[in-house]
Amino acid sequence: MLIKTRSDSLRNSQPIFHRHPLRLHYLNSLESPSAGFLYGKLVGITNNTLKSDVLSLLEECNLTTDDLKVDYNPSYSPTGMLVQFSSKSAYDAALRAVTRKGRLYRLERADRANWDYVQPYGGKFVLLQGIPPNANLEDIERFLAGCEYDPSNIRQFSRQGPSGPTRMALVRFISPTAAMTAMITKNRGFCNNNQISMQVLQ
Repeated sequence: MLIKTRSDSLRNSQPIFHRHPLRLHYLNSLESPSAGFLYGKLVGITNNTLKSDVLSLLEECNLTTDDLKVDYNPSYSPTGMLVQFSSKSAYDAALRAVTRKGRLYRLERADRANWDYVQPYGGKFVLLQGIPPNANLEDIERFLAGCEYDPSNIRQFSRQGPSGPTRMALVRFISPTAAMTAMITKNRGFCNNNQISMQVLQ
């Protein structure tokens, strides 16, 4: 005769949960302080927002510039800054900091897929906007004369603007300092009678 023990009864009375691996990973990443990095997206930044501004805002979170990535849309306007936190306590500290002194910003939860998708530019890339339709590569190189950039890494493309297509070029410089120097000295300069605006991508 099979005797059912009390432990068997208790075990059989417990509800059965299907332990879906993706759901467990998601829950652990949100709730466990030792689960590794957590990710957030700081919404409300502009073209003028620097990583140093965000580091100052979130100074209690012990972040570095390597923990920040700017998320750009296809026209290279920033949609937010992704932030990598070392723990849930650091993320919670960021929420408090944004609530207390970051009235222009909002911190949203993000995940590792968002972080991996965003390309870091590291301050070495400069976006040139307003290139005239008849300009060629030599015209762009002439505009950048005296700057320290990689001539093999100039990508030209067009984006739809409010008044029609806008020609742009993305140029890689040898260092963040060289990129910033180029923007300071060349921004609002002219290429074939068109004024060029420049933006350093972080």
